[in-house]
Amino acid sequence: MIHSMKEHRGSVRAVVCNADGTQVVSGSTDGSCIVWDLEKGVRIHALFEPTVFNDVLFHPDESQYLTCGANSKIGYWDAFDGNAIRVIDGGDAEMTCLDIQPEGEMFVSGSADKLVKIWHYDDGLTIGVGKGHSGNVSKLEIGVDSICWLDVVEEIYLSANQM
Repeated sequence: MIHSMKEHRGSVRAVVCNADGTQVVSGSTDGSCIVWDLEKGVRIHALFEPTVFNDVLFHPDESQYLTCGANSKIGYWDAFDGNAIRVIDGGDAEMTCLDIQPEGEMFVSGSADKLVKIWHYDDGLTIGVGKGHSGNVSKLEIGVDSICWLDVVEEIYLSANQM
């Protein structure tokens, strides 16, 4: 073990590394996301919101973090200072997962209301909704071609969809 980094007071629900592996963001049930410097083993930023953070990701240019949680919100955070840029309503139910296109123009969200939404990143507006899941959407992944995504619901059902 190189570093032991302990600051969360709740269980960690999400962990994601940046492109070069020098930073990681962890999202927790305690209402915090912590950005870590992996080389030094120290905290860079702590993001706080009165929610359970279910997912977090880096924008592809690494200028922002995107979060979602039990409060049905999607948060945009500045990677330079860790401040909230904006928070948008994700829907009527707990937001469970996120993924973003490699270009960073669109992202997808999954939620406990069994919906997958496609969002325009800069506008923060929904541009498509996928319905018909039989359970909570627990994981999403946009394909490398940015044309389709895969989603997983509670009973481990995979579906491929066109963007």
